Amino acid sequence: MLQDIVAGNVYAFILIFCRLGAAIMILPGIGESSVSSRARLAIALLTSGLTVPVLGPSLPPMPAEPFHMAFLVVTEVGFGLALGLMARLAISALHVAGTVIAMQAGLASAIFFDPNQGSQSALISSALVSMGMALIFVTDLHMLGLQAAYDSYRLFPPAQAPSFGDFAQLATQMVAGSFALGLKLAAPFIVYGIVFNVALGLLNRLMPTLQIFFVMQAPTIAFALVMLGLSLGAIGVLFTGRYEEQMSQFLVPR
Repeated sequence: MLQDIVAGNVYAFILIFCRLGAAIMILPGIGESSVSSRARLAIALLTSGLTVPVLGPSLPPMPAEPFHMAFLVVTEVGFGLALGLMARLAISALHVAGTVIAMQAGLASAIFFDPNQGSQSALISSALVSMGMALIFVTDLHMLGLQAAYDSYRLFPPAQAPSFGDFAQLATQMVAGSFALGLKLAAPFIVYGIVFNVALGLLNRLMPTLQIFFVMQAPTIAFALVMLGLSLGAIGVLFTGRYEEQMSQFLVPR
């Protein structure tokens, strides 16, 4: 009797850890490359252990065949990775906005290593993504990711083959929505860049001997930074609202 209880709890813990651990490893904020892998593993193990008594009864019985067990593990890891990827796509809106702003401000060549993206990106883009991460933790939106991972057991029950078509369609919609949001956040800077460059072009035609683009490079950057400082509040509000809206798709109404 004791052996059956222990075996059942270990089986439930492994399945829950496969899904929650995979999601936590890439969730925004928790799953960053700057966060220690040991810390992420500790959070995943602790979360999985705490949810075993709640989620254990909803799991299918332990299969007798190793192939069925492998299928369960693979599908649970796939569900967790898909959930974390959907949350990660919401952050890409700030990366798009920062890249567009850097191009309009003349700072596209200011490259900085972005720990959130794991690659080189524009300095403004890295700053906006870091600001978005801070807002997620300050507003407790990071709890939506953990709650979505918990509610996923009701939306996507274990031992159920994933619907790749639905996941692909949802990922496409989230990518399109994040790109559109990034352009909306950078819309004032696009207008500013067009107007400013048209004005510089007219001045260059009026005074061909003056290196107008070289002379006005510093004012261009200064005006763009002033606009960025004035619009940071609106960017943060729009981003947090969009992130909450996207993550709410994976929550079960209560």
